[in-house]
Amino acid sequence: MLGTTRPPNDASGPFDRTRPRAFVAVTVAVVTHLGSIAASRGQAWASEPGLLGTLLLLVAPAALLFLLPRRPALATVLSVAATVTFLLLGHPWGPVFLGPVAVLAGVMLSGEVRRARLIAWSGAALLAGGVGTAGALIAPRVERFRSDVSHRPHGRWGPDAGWGDGDGFWLLAPESMIASAAWLAVALLIASTARDRIARRTAARAAARATAAERERTAVASERLRIARELHDVLAHSLSAINVQAGVGLHLLEKNPGQAREALTNIRDTSKDALSEVRTVLGIVREGTVTPAPGTVADETVPLAPTWDLTGLRQLADQARADGLDVSVELDPGLGELPDHVAGVVHRVVQESLTNVRRHAPSARRVSLRVTRDAGVVVVVADDGVQARGAGEPVEPGYGLLGMRERVEGSGGTLTAGPRPDGTGWEVRATLPVAPQPPAEPAHGDPAARPASPPEPGEPT
Repeated sequence: MLGTTRPPNDASGPFDRTRPRAFVAVTVAVVTHLGSIAASRGQAWASEPGLLGTLLLLVAPAALLFLLPRRPALATVLSVAATVTFLLLGHPWGPVFLGPVAVLAGVMLSGEVRRARLIAWSGAALLAGGVGTAGALIAPRVERFRSDVSHRPHGRWGPDAGWGDGDGFWLLAPESMIASAAWLAVALLIASTARDRIARRTAARAAARATAAERERTAVASERLRIARELHDVLAHSLSAINVQAGVGLHLLEKNPGQAREALTNIRDTSKDALSEVRTVLGIVREGTVTPAPGTVADETVPLAPTWDLTGLRQLADQARADGLDVSVELDPGLGELPDHVAGVVHRVVQESLTNVRRHAPSARRVSLRVTRDAGVVVVVADDGVQARGAGEPVEPGYGLLGMRERVEGSGGTLTAGPRPDGTGWEVRATLPVAPQPPAEPAHGDPAARPASPPEPGEPT
């Protein structure tokens, strides 16, 4: 089909709305009626349209307004039939063609695309055939009129009015018919191109809205996932520690009340820290507000996400020691200040790894924690216990392991978790990219930092 790139078949056109059709219909009705009256004064053989001619001129605007876009074929047939009838009745040629052309353009700009194109081009062929037939039937009568000069009325527009030979007979010439058909094709091509451009713009706006909605859904899902990770890390670690300490307290309640009291104290401290972290995480859900913890000022600025530093790793190790684990901590002196997001990932990896040791390796007694910095930050947490899943069984990642992997990979790093190479426990290794630490500038006035002065003459070098 003629036209440019086809839009989707269900795309609506501008003439599917009533307001543009009503504007065009009123304009066509006024122009065709006044134009036909004026044209009759320049076409000596034509008569001014009377009541019947006026009604025929109103068929195309009415079809454009009331039949589109639901009945495009009927609108096309009625407008073409009214135009051909108007011409056969001897009324002037010219302005009457505006009606069917407007209907064909309206068909092209409304309804389903493929059907609109088929009906519009078929209607154009029907109009061309009907006009050609009407011209062939009227031509002999006009020739007889032209041969009888005495019947040519005076006072009508002639050659000096711009109508060619003075009676408008040139409109019936084959060359004029072909030129009119070409202009009709151009009009439909313009309408088809406009329909395609409008459809592309509509599709682009719909795609933009869909992309924005998808981006919003993704952002919401990402935020929910982040909150779920935070809650899991806080609750799993804290509840695991509370469970161990509660078991110790119950076991020693009768035998050693002092250690049972210490276990209850650890439970209290752990639950207090967990409540504080949960309050901070849930503050994100409450439109960026956080309920102040007991003992804080009401208008104090409370962060929406926990802030981390390497001192938190030693606190995690102390909590694990309180649960009966022998935890060794090795922090590279060259770690320096880590970015907040990297420090947060390191903290959560260590926290979840220690939680997994308590939950899945009850036989573990020693845990080594090592954090080093070279090309990146490397975190290694290894234990000497036998995992509860059993040797040789595949690792089924739970929420904790999935959360660790998402955090590490979200920061551009890698995470491996599995049995140690020597088979003496479990190891979690996370590698996080981080910018190299700038070299420390030497202190002002430090003799060791000053460049050596050149030796005096005669001194040994």
